[in-house]
Amino acid sequence: MASYCKAFVLICLVALLATCTLVASKEFGVVNTVPSAEFEDFIGSPSTLTAVYFYKRRLQRLKHFLESFDAAASFMKLYQVQFGRVNCDIDPVAAYCDKPDVDMSVFAFRNDRVEAKFALDTMYDRDAIASNIFQVLLSSEVPVLQSWIDLSHQQQRYMGDKDIIFSWQKAIGTYQHRVFMEFAFAYGSTYKFVFATNKKVAEEADLRDAKSVKEPAIWVLHCSEEEKTAKTCRQTRFQHSIVLADVLAFVRTLKTPYYVDMPINQEPTPYETMNLHLVYVATDNSNEHEAREVADKLGRALRGQAGVILLNVDTASEITLESLATDTERLREVPVVAVQLYGQDTMHFMHHFSEGPLVEDLEVLLSEHRRSTERKKIIQDEDEGFDEPDEEVQDDVVAEAVYRGRYAQLDLTYAPALTDKTFPAMLKEKSLLVVVFYLSWEPRSAAFLSSYSEASLDLKDEPSNSSPLARVACDDWPDVCQLNNVSSYPVTKVYRDGQYLKDYRGMLDTTALVNFVKLLQLPAPVELKTVEEVTNFREHVLSAGATDTAVLGLMGQEDQAEIETFTSAARELQGLFILGLVKDKALAQEVGSMYGSSVPGVVVVKRDDQYQPFKLFSGKIFHKPSLVKFIQLASLPVFPELTPKNFPSFFIQDKPFVILFGGRGEELESVGQIAAAEELPVVFCQMNMVSPASWEQTFSSSMCQMLVFLHWSWSSTRREECLSTLTPMTSQRTR
Repeated sequence: MASYCKAFVLICLVALLATCTLVASKEFGVVNTVPSAEFEDFIGSPSTLTAVYFYKRRLQRLKHFLESFDAAASFMKLYQVQFGRVNCDIDPVAAYCDKPDVDMSVFAFRNDRVEAKFALDTMYDRDAIASNIFQVLLSSEVPVLQSWIDLSHQQQRYMGDKDIIFSWQKAIGTYQHRVFMEFAFAYGSTYKFVFATNKKVAEEADLRDAKSVKEPAIWVLHCSEEEKTAKTCRQTRFQHSIVLADVLAFVRTLKTPYYVDMPINQEPTPYETMNLHLVYVATDNSNEHEAREVADKLGRALRGQAGVILLNVDTASEITLESLATDTERLREVPVVAVQLYGQDTMHFMHHFSEGPLVEDLEVLLSEHRRSTERKKIIQDEDEGFDEPDEEVQDDVVAEAVYRGRYAQLDLTYAPALTDKTFPAMLKEKSLLVVVFYLSWEPRSAAFLSSYSEASLDLKDEPSNSSPLARVACDDWPDVCQLNNVSSYPVTKVYRDGQYLKDYRGMLDTTALVNFVKLLQLPAPVELKTVEEVTNFREHVLSAGATDTAVLGLMGQEDQAEIETFTSAARELQGLFILGLVKDKALAQEVGSMYGSSVPGVVVVKRDDQYQPFKLFSGKIFHKPSLVKFIQLASLPVFPELTPKNFPSFFIQDKPFVILFGGRGEELESVGQIAAAEELPVVFCQMNMVSPASWEQTFSSSMCQMLVFLHWSWSSTRREECLSTLTPMTSQRTR
């Protein structure tokens, strides 16, 4: 029986290993599995770059990486880069597999030496992997410039010898960087490729349009045509987005002549297969010398955008002229320049023949055509339900932001990752624990982790000398998340003295989270026993910055029901506001007299509300829901500047908006007084315009201009009643 059991266990282990090997092989596809005995030879090639991943465990969040690693391996074969993986579970290479977290990086080897190590966070997709590998592969051939001085040195070095192709890239690891490095690999012997990730390099080098470009861009510096003594090289900017096909077409044009003569007998020009606009410089024999100078200068200025053709109407056949333009008489009015936009048959005749205005007008024409074409393509793609490839555009703004920032390294030292073992231990250790539960691959989780990292660094210097933040990756520890009732991601939960307290429901940004945690560390409520303590409490709260609101509960010892309700409300609102409680009737009356409040009473004091600096609660203090709702609403300014951050707080009130656009001085004061009176069931707010002068041209400057947004659910009668009430009040107060 014992031997049977041993045999059964052995069979199970063999089956398990076979299954693991099969699964891993399926996930890696074309990537070679490297036996430990062959590992040194595999990474020892002096001429080949080798990318290796040390595989340890099969996690769901690694699935996308493994697929991308496999896709990159297939793609990078073209560039003589070999990919491999070591299975640390079955056939480990001890020197690496024994290291903790070795499976969270990709290693690049050359000549038996580690050239680079990439965290998986930076190997986001196929393009990110290929881009990073290209960067190592071409590190000595394609320098990363740090300043405009570096670019100046490159120009001086290659002046009169070789053209420089320079690019500004937002980061290494993007699709655009991958494309640029592909061309550097293919054309490195013809051009000198350099790039910078700091846009100031392009701006301070005075490259064309550098200050206005928003996305990665490419410039060609034509140093080969300059004299050795020249200071800078003439430049051409690539006008399109960095897409492989467009960049290829652009690079091909760099070796064409500045202009060509119109071929005889309708033979093709060098521009025929390049998808270029065509610029015809028409002349006769008497103007040919001047026309050639203009054609040469236009060819240099429009390099990569248009091909320039010199057309002599005295030597061209009638058939040639008729094939070019229906208006052959206009074409004979030499000298003249005409443009045939790519994909069109008609000619656009220019109004100048001198170089300066011509170049400017031509560039405007080509730019407008490019924008029009792009708009038409967008509309066509939308009509056809076309989806952009994942490597270029993500499907929502959060995913796009994460995609753009995926190369950023997060410092989560002070927000440690918890496991099923360390989570209970941390609950016991810390009196206050704030934990974010997230999915590593989910865009909103990744976006919030950036803010979470910054918040942990801000909080590490608190008096407690330790940040209360921690995190749990639910794709790694689903059992921990299930035990804590996590059903959406990301979610941040607060624990006090080992017990769940509440969820964080504020903005997913650094400042809001830091303020929330700081307020959690204060008592709820703070007991106040003297006038001095009340004054210090109010002034400290309104100057500390964690909240704009101080809430004072004014009670006597006999008001036990009100005290209990206020205390319960303070605990519910902890993290959002600071609530102070006076339990001495004489003191409460003295403080209440400052605000005109009765006892028992509640006063909400606001720091940034000049029109309503405080508000009194007039309901039944022992009714907690009413008190909580009052504090939440009373904390809002009555006439705020409307912003994306505060808009939800006002919109949720289900009231129409009255918005003052571009008001000044007396206008603001008048509307602020109306808002503070709270006589109308509306939300008053203001929006400062960037250029008030432009609004004065549209609206009369002699009166307060207001736009009323009435709630869509209101009946027309209710809207008219509101408007009829509002109009005389605003006109009277602003007259």
